[in-house]
Amino acid sequence: MPPIAALAGDNPYPGPGSGYDFHERTVSRHLVHRATVAEVFITGWQATGPYDFLLGAQWPRSHGFYRLPGDDRHDPLLLAETIRQAGLLLGHVGFGVPRGYHFALNDLSYTLDLAGLTIGTEPASLMLRVACQDVRMRDGRLGSLRILVEAERDGRPVGRGSGHLSVIDPGSYDRLRGLDGTMPVPLAPGAPTTPELVGRDHSSDVVLTPARQPGTWLLRTDARHPVLFDRPADHAPGMLVLEAARQAARQLRHPDQVVPVEVITSFSRYIELDRPCLVRAWLEPGADARRVPVRVTLEQEGRIAADCRLLTESLAPAPAPSAGNPPPGSGLPIAS
Repeated sequence: MPPIAALAGDNPYPGPGSGYDFHERTVSRHLVHRATVAEVFITGWQATGPYDFLLGAQWPRSHGFYRLPGDDRHDPLLLAETIRQAGLLLGHVGFGVPRGYHFALNDLSYTLDLAGLTIGTEPASLMLRVACQDVRMRDGRLGSLRILVEAERDGRPVGRGSGHLSVIDPGSYDRLRGLDGTMPVPLAPGAPTTPELVGRDHSSDVVLTPARQPGTWLLRTDARHPVLFDRPADHAPGMLVLEAARQAARQLRHPDQVVPVEVITSFSRYIELDRPCLVRAWLEPGADARRVPVRVTLEQEGRIAADCRLLTESLAPAPAPSAGNPPPGSGLPIAS
């Protein structure tokens, strides 16, 4: 079955023609559910088959939040956010999901090679080959789908990932969330843990509050954060969950400088902003000299709301870029 937009012939977002520049401008911020144009990373798209698409994406040389110590590599979580935006975009332009509908992120994963993240003299321009699977329709509209993403930079593999999203119409979403036109009042952000322990320069970017038990924290949700809360939300955004997992893993492995080169995250419940959420982290078996697996769970009212498995790699100095291009990758880890 073709995408519903092609089947109905009324797709309000027609695709580009031949000769299209995938990196000339960003797509509409509304298509990736961002309020700030600067936070839009998808720069173009084209259908290559009924369920296959080619997308352009671009990462800035320096980002105010998604950045690594030393500023010589792009932050791996940029790939996670790019995959998330790709799923939203294709829901709208590929399957005709109307504006105002909600998307629930059920899981998100990626694996990448740090060699492909070297920051050069130009922004990182990516090409994403996206395949849609497990496409389910409900009452003539998209109900859910999984996207599989292969990311390339200058023709070289950077990483791969996947995400599963469900689509919810506005009325059903309000009933599901018990919303009556008002947003929940978030808890006041707790005192942040020491920024350098979680690889941050500023306390405003810390999303963990110390707890009494070792390896545990409270999720610190600051609804004023300009990136994690780019627009109003009635629950903790998925990228806040990934950032909390990254910071917990970073503190667990302190003083090592580590980054998540592989992440597998499942979301089973909405994380409410008006009640505490416990973050737990521990090392898992299988560590070697540079790569250590870490497990992180986010729990609310005694139930696991999100489960994250991270493979953390110790940072070594990035190789010097050549003419703005990344060095050849040494091969991607096997996708989980």
